[in-house]
Amino acid sequence: MARPHLTPRLAQAEDAVSVLFCLTDDAYALLNPRGARRHESLKRLSDSEVLTLALFQQLRGIESERSFLRDAERFFAHLFPGVVGLHPSSFHRRVRRLRRFLEPLRRAPPCPNSSETRRR
Repeated sequence: MARPHLTPRLAQAEDAVSVLFCLTDDAYALLNPRGARRHESLKRLSDSEVLTLALFQQLRGIESERSFLRDAERFFAHLFPGVVGLHPSSFHRRVRRLRRFLEPLRRAPPCPNSSETRRR
């Protein structure tokens, strides 16, 4: 049964995740210009999607990857189709491999119009 009083909150969360993905995708392309699209067709989730999900997990304060992926699959599968059936160890391995890009994104995502980005 649908719960109409929860629908606006879910829509706001979807908007926030979409904005977070756009910012993360742009910032990741700046941080890793050569590898941003590398082997993307072979992966269920792109690197930007993995980074977005990792940041969203940290923002929500959920430590359990299994619990987070279950919620992501339930509520955001239409935004991230590759999350359906994704094993927590696979997600953790990808996050660990992308950790060097995750830390700068966590502190402050670079904005394409900022002076810091133009200096690089």
